Amino acid sequence: MRVFLVGSIPGHRPRENQEISAENGPLFDAAVHVGWALASKGHRAIVGSASQRTIDPYIVAGYIQYANEHPQTNVHIELQYPSSDNEPTYGEAPQNLHYLHIENPADESSPHRWTISHFMALRSAQLLITMAGGVGSRILGSYAVSNQIPVLAVRDYGGSSAEVFRLARHTYRTAIPRLTLTPTRENAIRLVEFGERLVSSTAKEVPSYFLSYSWADCSIADLTELLLRRYQRMIFRDEDQVRVGLQLPNQLEASIQESDTFLALWSSAYKASAWCPSELEFAIDSQAKTGRPARIVLIELDDTTPSLRATSLLRIRGNERDTIELGVRRLIDQETPT
Repeated sequence: MRVFLVGSIPGHRPRENQEISAENGPLFDAAVHVGWALASKGHRAIVGSASQRTIDPYIVAGYIQYANEHPQTNVHIELQYPSSDNEPTYGEAPQNLHYLHIENPADESSPHRWTISHFMALRSAQLLITMAGGVGSRILGSYAVSNQIPVLAVRDYGGSSAEVFRLARHTYRTAIPRLTLTPTRENAIRLVEFGERLVSSTAKEVPSYFLSYSWADCSIADLTELLLRRYQRMIFRDEDQVRVGLQLPNQLEASIQESDTFLALWSSAYKASAWCPSELEFAIDSQAKTGRPARIVLIELDDTTPSLRATSLLRIRGNERDTIELGVRRLIDQETPT
């Protein structure tokens, strides 16, 4: 699940050097716990600011905590920020924390130059979480509520998120777990689990893709995901570099079976991987037994010969950016209408 998080000290005004007070401590502590909880559930956070007045660096701090505590598990954060800003940095990241960088247009005529970037991030997210905040949080939260986008407004720390909560409360079938002024990991996990149920209850039917790739081809996987998301496709990714045991995890098998298209980035690294060929074999077997996934496609990144079972699959050449873009467009055009 991709979760866009927006928030800041209450009443935050962009480009103003507002004071950070001790009263903001619970908000920032809560953001760290929410980041940890999202990482523990395998979700991807979407953030984009390094300002200490926003919740973004604290969300990242939670991911870093989780990554350091679980060095065998990969965690993922998406950075979406205006092209006019410097790329946000959060200090040294553990090797198992992966950043996906996306630059968006910026309107320099407005003090709210983040607005375009925020709306593009919202467009790519499955859930919006707002915490405290000022004008930006109010605009995004109100828009999400009016357009039936799942939004989880945390009202514990005031700001515009309390206003968004009042707008969104009719969409919640049960009470939202509170983070409180003494937040903990446990109540942050309960909040994230509430968000999961909120998303599942409002999920829309859109074509979905499972992206299978070797970690050595991660940058190409990032590009492929961004191309697919231009067309508003849902993406499942195998984002674990290291696994324990001999069998594919149950959650991974379920994601493969739930996808409409299994998309393998075939290469010498993929063929040599201890896990990638198993994912492809599982997809082929599952399709033969259940018809899911509906399509299995190889994007061939080099001249490595596919396995015998894969020779009959749809294969697309993708050794350069232009050919990958053409291949993705071809896949979109050939989708079976639902």
